[in-house]
Amino acid sequence: MRIEIERDDVFSDLIGQEVDRITLTNNKGMSLQMLTYGGIMVALNVPDRLGVKENVLVTYDTVDEYLKNPMYLNAIIGPNAGRIRSGELLVDGVDYSLEINNGISNLHGGTHGFHTKVWKIGQSHVFDDSCQITLVHKHKPEHDGFPGTFDVYATFILDDEQTLKIQYEAKMHEWAHLNMTNHNYFNLSGNEKRKIDEQLLFVNSTKYRELDSNGVPFDDYVPTKGSHFDFTEEACVSKAYLSPINGMDHPFDIETAAEADRPAVILRDPISGRTLEVHTNQKSVVIYTTNTQHKNHQGICFETQYPPNQANLLNPETPYYSETIYKFTIND
Repeated sequence: MRIEIERDDVFSDLIGQEVDRITLTNNKGMSLQMLTYGGIMVALNVPDRLGVKENVLVTYDTVDEYLKNPMYLNAIIGPNAGRIRSGELLVDGVDYSLEINNGISNLHGGTHGFHTKVWKIGQSHVFDDSCQITLVHKHKPEHDGFPGTFDVYATFILDDEQTLKIQYEAKMHEWAHLNMTNHNYFNLSGNEKRKIDEQLLFVNSTKYRELDSNGVPFDDYVPTKGSHFDFTEEACVSKAYLSPINGMDHPFDIETAAEADRPAVILRDPISGRTLEVHTNQKSVVIYTTNTQHKNHQGICFETQYPPNQANLLNPETPYYSETIYKFTIND
């Protein structure tokens, strides 16, 4: 196990702040490489059934794309995950008007969200069978319009079970809204050799939320059964392309599991042999199949979070804790 930290001169020079590149490596050939800028993961290298290590994350082609990051690619998302309709947020009896950066909504914390911050490196530890590092960000309302002052800790743990665990923690100094996620775009083919169309998906949920014409989820859940989004039995991701938006960008209720003893999500690539299990303590997962011209259907996001388009209110007595586990196995 090892952790390597080095200054990324290109990013540092472009934004005028020191940006570090962090690499976590386990003893089984799996490694994570990420930036302190936005907590962006640039590579998650996982062996296939032949032992070939390849990146299972979608990437940009240029540094400039990472700085603009229109896809919120592989970044830490906050103070809010998803859309807030009309940018209207009620916290402790006060109405806040947030930036509108996506149609009629505030999306992923706005243009100055956590994905644009240079996070500080906190504690790191190397053990015999795991290694971990924590990134720290101090949120202030003037950063993005979201109320509340609080410290956010993002801890990334890589172990020899081929598991990456992400933990988000925060302690509020006053009432605040916080709903975080990670915006990883997965493609288990490795190095984006193929699109995600024929990768096999299981979603352990019997309910999901439909979207209005602005892409904002409705308040009520509807059954997945009979819809394009019923993945309670494993099916090709391309099944979802029959929907009006040519894919998914929908919240699934993972508290109403179809099978209590299975993970929230399973993604499997029969060709490479890689399988990804997603476990989380969050109530919902927004699944997004990259329904855009750029990188169209090249990756799939599993945005574990508190249900979107509603306030997740916290005070100094209610600390925030979110945990998501990505476990990789090989299917022979």
